[in-house]
Amino acid sequence: MANGVATKGRILIVDDIPDTVDLVRDWLETYGFSAIGVTSSLKALELAESESPDLILLDVMMPKMD
Repeated sequence: MANGVATKGRILIVDDIPDTVDLVRDWLETYGFSAIGVTSSLKALELAESESPDLILLDVMMPKMD
């Protein structure tokens, strides 16, 4: 529960375009999901382990590491 409101699930968004991350995060949060967005593959790996998201939306063509 975040702010006293139950969320539908935790989603990690990974894309190298910040505007895409922001757009998808805002859209998901509108529908009650808890969303975390990053633009780095390495940070995504860290968050996937530490945050244990229910779903990862991943851009497969990322800089440095796909």
